Amino acid sequence: MKVKLTPLNVVSAICITGAILLLVNKRQSLQETPNALIDLMTGLSVLAAIISFISDQIFRKFIPSVKKLWVVEGVLVSFIIILILIIKTSIR
Repeated sequence: MKVKLTPLNVVSAICITGAILLLVNKRQSLQETPNALIDLMTGLSVLAAIISFISDQIFRKFIPSVKKLWVVEGVLVSFIIILILIIKTSIR
């Protein structure tokens, strides 16, 4: 089985790492942040990891070229980051 590193794989790894760090930090926290908020962020991180993993598998099925796969997934990740930044600045 040939393993391909793609942008959505990296996003999945970052989300899982973030969820684990949130869980570890929850146990060491001095009640500075509410536990419900930490639980929500952990759940959202796991959900984002699952969605990015499934999206990566779908893209791999329909785009056989690794170079094109990197371009499509890179554009998708860039679009999502830009969209998050726009929403974050418009709310404040």
